[in-house]
Amino acid sequence: MTSLSDTLAHAELLEVLAPAMREGGALIEAIKARGIVHRDKADSSPVTEADEAAEALLEAAIRHMEPGAVIVGEEAVAAGTIPDATARFWLIDPLDGTKDFVGGGADYSVNIGLIEDGEPTLGLVLHPPTGTLWTGSVGLGAWKEAPDQPRHPIRTRAKPHNSPRIVTSRSHLDEQTKAWAAACPGADTHPSGSSLKFCLLAEGAADAYPRFGPTSEWDTAAADAILRAAGGLTWGEDGAALGYGKPRYLNGSFLALADPAARASYPAFGKG
Repeated sequence: MTSLSDTLAHAELLEVLAPAMREGGALIEAIKARGIVHRDKADSSPVTEADEAAEALLEAAIRHMEPGAVIVGEEAVAAGTIPDATARFWLIDPLDGTKDFVGGGADYSVNIGLIEDGEPTLGLVLHPPTGTLWTGSVGLGAWKEAPDQPRHPIRTRAKPHNSPRIVTSRSHLDEQTKAWAAACPGADTHPSGSSLKFCLLAEGAADAYPRFGPTSEWDTAAADAILRAAGGLTWGEDGAALGYGKPRYLNGSFLALADPAARASYPAFGKG
């Protein structure tokens, strides 16, 4: 449960971290403009100078306000630095959607999430190509802003009676996902990339995001926090709200919904 004092602290954290998010996005775009060079990590996923530079910048911003912070960063973990989860820790994905970034696409994002007692309570997600920033804190609310759009509150929508919009992973559109979406009467399926799928739910532009197969907690934490702050929820395959601080920081399958009250109207998912 988020207390009033926690909420006030979160408001300050969002204000302090937002400029760092924009700086990280500008850094990523500058590296993209001069030419992307990538190499493969041990798991065969690509990594670039942009991933590493942005993670260093974001980690420094967190440590400036919280010197003793426990920070789990994607690139640090890949390099062998894997801190144990604590009651309060941060998850950083400096460039979610690196494959799209390397391939010249635009579906990539910068992510910072705060985990408290196993739940994502605060998140910031930036889309560098457009400068769009989503932020949220559970108990406080969620917002969206862009260079041509002032900061404004966002909220999830109730599930429409006809044609719910389902967002799916563009690069991981497997047969299970296709079958689940096909079982939703009248569903409009929209492939998308990175953590931006959660943001579409949070801002009322989509209704469901099913994901079968593993992801890492840094892939989801920031945007999941924003979704929850906006009124949605993400369930794990065990039927409980998706928790964080799991072994190796790995997620199993999950289902994110804009309208938690409508869960029973969707096809069965996982064990819940």
